[in-house]
Amino acid sequence: MGNINVAVLGDPEFAKELGKKGSVTDFSIYNYKSDQLTAAFMVPTSYPDKLQSLTNVLAMADAVILVVKAMNKELGEFIIALDLLGFKRGLIMFDEYVEKDKFISLVKGTTLESFIVIDKSLEEIYPRLAAHEIPKPAVEHVVVDAAFDVKSVGTVVLGVSRGNFAVHDELQSYPEDKKASIRSIQVHDKDVKNAVPGDRVGFSLKGVTVEEVERGHMLARPGTLQASDTLTAKWKQSKYFTEKLEAGMHLFAAIGLQYRAVVIEKIEGDGIVLKADRKVAYAKGSSFLLLKPESKMRIAGVVTLL
Repeated sequence: MGNINVAVLGDPEFAKELGKKGSVTDFSIYNYKSDQLTAAFMVPTSYPDKLQSLTNVLAMADAVILVVKAMNKELGEFIIALDLLGFKRGLIMFDEYVEKDKFISLVKGTTLESFIVIDKSLEEIYPRLAAHEIPKPAVEHVVVDAAFDVKSVGTVVLGVSRGNFAVHDELQSYPEDKKASIRSIQVHDKDVKNAVPGDRVGFSLKGVTVEEVERGHMLARPGTLQASDTLTAKWKQSKYFTEKLEAGMHLFAAIGLQYRAVVIEKIEGDGIVLKADRKVAYAKGSSFLLLKPESKMRIAGVVTLL
């Protein structure tokens, strides 16, 4: 049984009821395990001050729990981000005094129409999440969210597996050209021989130092991912972002856990070319949000890499 990674939005306190508190960075993880379900519930604890906290959680999420407590700016930003990124798998829960009809009207025509409305009940949440299937990505990889050195073990990375990996597999740390092999794998603090999609993993790596792999790097088999500071893509602007995008404009891109300053080199129709301040790792066809954090409307739109 694999793990499901769930973004919990709208009620950080509710996550404490869903699992046992684990690691905390700009997002907090609450772990839950039973015979039917293994899950990591992720809360963007630095949001709304830091939009990156939200984009990091969504980059790792397989599903979403959206708790609607108030019709406010944060809820609107959740809806925009989830819709642009194409999230269709999620659960919606309403607090007692929320105007449900107003919310339903708000999400009409978005991917959130496919979310399931349920009561705020653990007995209903867990079985529905257990029924979710974790899709296999086009390119198998691991998104690294932490890397550190462990005495007598060496370089250890933590992250979310988006594929099937085994001890002794040969990997590359993108966007760098650094090769490494998996010495050992841990899932929920237990040694295992294999990792499957959705697992939160700890890889002990041979052949790479902790200085050569960092948060945001992607581990994959050599030659399977792309690495560049020039990004050619299709572009879709959020209907709520009214500023005109043009060449020379400075923005930010949230590519997985890689948060990069970018400049628009060219924009024509739905085509866009971005220049990042340093190389990023990506798979062709993957999507990410383009952001302008200093604006009133912070999410500019979504980019799909070619």
